Amino acid sequence: MILALLIVVLACSARPPPAAAGTAMQPGEACLRRCGDIDIPYPFGVGRGCHLETGDWTFSLSCNRTADGRQRLYNYQIEVVDMSVRHGQLRIYSLINPWCYNSSTRGMNGQNNWWYDMSITNFRINDALNRFTVVGCNSLAYIRSLNDTTDLYMTGCMAMCPGVGRLENGSCAGVGCCQTAIPSGLNGYQISFEEKFNTSGTSSFSPCSYAVLLEAAAFDFRTTYVTTDEFMAANGNQVPLVLDWAIGNKTCEEAKRNASAYACVSGSSECVDSKYGRGKGYLCNCSAGYDGNPYLLNGCQDINECESSRYPCSVPGTCVNTIGGYNCVCPDEKSGNAYNGTCEQRKSQLGWEIAIGVSAGVIVLIITACCVYMIYAKRRLAKIKSEYFKQHGGLTLFDEMRSRQGLSFKLFTQEELEEATGSFGVVLLELLTCRKALNLEELEEEKYLSSQFLLVLGENRLEEMLDPQIKSEQSIEVLEQAAELARQCLEMLGEKRPTMREVAEELDRLSKLACHPWGPPDSGELVGLLRSSPSPTTYSGQSRLEHGSSTRNVSFDDTAYTGIQSPR
Repeated sequence: MILALLIVVLACSARPPPAAAGTAMQPGEACLRRCGDIDIPYPFGVGRGCHLETGDWTFSLSCNRTADGRQRLYNYQIEVVDMSVRHGQLRIYSLINPWCYNSSTRGMNGQNNWWYDMSITNFRINDALNRFTVVGCNSLAYIRSLNDTTDLYMTGCMAMCPGVGRLENGSCAGVGCCQTAIPSGLNGYQISFEEKFNTSGTSSFSPCSYAVLLEAAAFDFRTTYVTTDEFMAANGNQVPLVLDWAIGNKTCEEAKRNASAYACVSGSSECVDSKYGRGKGYLCNCSAGYDGNPYLLNGCQDINECESSRYPCSVPGTCVNTIGGYNCVCPDEKSGNAYNGTCEQRKSQLGWEIAIGVSAGVIVLIITACCVYMIYAKRRLAKIKSEYFKQHGGLTLFDEMRSRQGLSFKLFTQEELEEATGSFGVVLLELLTCRKALNLEELEEEKYLSSQFLLVLGENRLEEMLDPQIKSEQSIEVLEQAAELARQCLEMLGEKRPTMREVAEELDRLSKLACHPWGPPDSGELVGLLRSSPSPTTYSGQSRLEHGSSTRNVSFDDTAYTGIQSPR
């Protein structure tokens, strides 16, 4: 075909004007930016200095007025439909290849097989958006790589017609129309028909077959494409085809090393490597939230999402544009989620504020009152302790401790003293008998002083165990009362024992009784001491010591009393 020959000639002879090496130029103000009804965005341009110079024909365009008076845009004689900087695509017209039955010669016309070579550009045929399409009856066509390419491929598509009644508008699934995908990364191809499959047998209703590589979205099969020449006539013998383009043959990383030739010159722009792989060039995109032309200085501008056709917020009137983005903000008197929810009237917060304020005040008042009370209680407790200390011999204890410097002392708690009553009964026995509490050299029944004491006491043989010196110094009445105190301290159950306070009081009474200068039996002071003896009363619910009357003079050592004041 003539177009194919023109492409070959142009590819071999025509060259773009030399470009300044490594210069990412910008178009001048006089450059043509529109041809007919088609916009020409940079890096494309018409004429020297108006397109990006890459050393090939990729971005070089021409604007020509055709015989019908229209201005048409071409890329080396291939008519351009439009172009997209954002998607990195160029749409051109692809010629339809027919093969028809000639009723005059009663045979098929010769095939005008042609090829398309884009190796002198940085274009690739978009495999996702284009389809190889065959229209006709009993038609088989092939699309294959060029003979001199290293990546060989071939695929075909066959359309059959069982009858005109089986044809259906919009259906391209093998009946009257067939479509198939193509490999990725093609920059050239050739089309041919299989001569064994032709329309000689269907010439009465379908004389021609058609094969073309086209944009799938721009094609809508009609049954008249099979039965008439409408496919050619309605489209002017050509249909759209989508090409992908890229800048040069370097990756983004490599291109950025030469800032003067780097094409992504706008602020807020990003470089993206070509999807066709390393060495296939790169593209420039505006960053998220920006739109425009990244190949121009200041070409990427902030998008006002609030003015877009699709309002970004779920609540009208809440969008606030920001540099590179936007916010959805509910009005001051409302709250909620304006992005994908609703904004509702705010409830009055005065009641809550008052309640919170009052609660906080009450809490502070309570805390203050508690602190004051704790301070008062602490001081009161200290005062009570001090009074009890003085009342119960604390000062005397200090005097005793000072008088016995060099000795160690231990202060017992009330609980410890209550538990110590039984150990104290044994001490009292040691004082009365001058024997050890445990004597391993004695017989089994005489080893334990406490056991022997309780046995003797039960048999009224107390005097046999008392130390002779003790008996000579103290009256038997005092010693018997001291022995009774020891017996009560040796009770097995702790609750039956007298408390240490009661023990101390009893020892104090016995000490006074022992030191009394015994006079006549009717002495008033003596009677008072004897009457104070708790013979019928109890220690903690138990029977207290019983005292008899005696007229003998007694001197009783205060060792036991001192022991109870400083327990061992």
